[in-house]
Amino acid sequence: MYRKLSNTATQREIAEVVNRILDGGINSIGEIRLYPGVNELLNERLGYDSVILFSAKSAGAFLPYTVSREKGKASIGYDGENNSDFYYVIFG
Repeated sequence: MYRKLSNTATQREIAEVVNRILDGGINSIGEIRLYPGVNELLNERLGYDSVILFSAKSAGAFLPYTVSREKGKASIGYDGENNSDFYYVIFG
C-alpha cells in the first residue's frame, strides 16, 4: 500500500516521504488487466481531473483510453481483441 502522513508528522517522517518522491517513488501506481470493451478502474486516488498513464506489460497491446472519471473510479476503454495487463500511474 502507500504511506500517508498525519497532521502531526515529524520532520523525519516528512523528509522520508519527500525523499522517496524525489527518487521517483510515488504512491499512485498500480496494475490492471483490461478486457475488450470498457473496464472499471477503482482507486481512491482517482478524481474528476486525474490523468491516468498506462504502460503495457507485454508487446502488441492496444493503447487503453479513459472514457470517464469520477471520485475513486474511472472507466477505461480497450479496443484489443485479447486481455492485456498494464501498469498505470495516476496524476492529480
